[in-house]
Amino acid sequence: MERGFYADMRAGKHPALDGVVPNSYTAEQVRTMDGEKGEGDDSTHIYIDNLTFGMKMPKVLDIKVGESTASKQELLTSMSKADAWKKKMKLKAADKVTGSADRGYRAVGGTGLKGSRRAIGRESEQIVQGFSPEPSVYDALVEKLTHVRAAAGDSGLAFIAASVLIAVDEQPATESPAAAAKLNLIDFAHTFGSEQLSEEQVKKCRTRFDEGMARLIADVKAAGAGKKQAAADA
Repeated sequence: MERGFYADMRAGKHPALDGVVPNSYTAEQVRTMDGEKGEGDDSTHIYIDNLTFGMKMPKVLDIKVGESTASKQELLTSMSKADAWKKKMKLKAADKVTGSADRGYRAVGGTGLKGSRRAIGRESEQIVQGFSPEPSVYDALVEKLTHVRAAAGDSGLAFIAASVLIAVDEQPATESPAAAAKLNLIDFAHTFGSEQLSEEQVKKCRTRFDEGMARLIADVKAAGAGKKQAAADA
């Protein structure tokens, strides 16, 4: 599914997501760029841009968006009813214990983060607040996240268990950390439109993703405001 999604992007099928989804390449294009054969081919590998390329000291944060990271109806398109039910229940429990079900997003990994996925997920708001000491980084991320939210809405697609991957260079060569901040929407193994599922199901999943993005944007904005207030009080 994800391999097909990137192929569709290269074919220009989702123009609303240009600049939001990382650029991808065929194995032949990678061989041409790298000048060597490398490993794998288009049936086994996906080749995408490295978000941290050019960064001297990258710090990354992976945030999964949406109150629910599984749809039984979507799972039924690729597995049996029994397996779909089991996976749905397993992921529903994970969404609950990590806070996604209430918060609308959760941190799943990043530079310096330790502990189980449950522990990291439950600390998502604190992790967002501590991502950078620079208020301007949060201003830049709010702008980029707002763009991702709008692009996802314009795409007409539903995103389940998609993530935003954030990167900032803590030692930028010539730019401020805010100017070097980057962000991509990633993880498209469960991305679909009305061709795959009903309009009602697509709408429900799109709403969950949009509400998760709205909450994430609000929390990033609040974290930036807190940094500015702390600097003013110092």
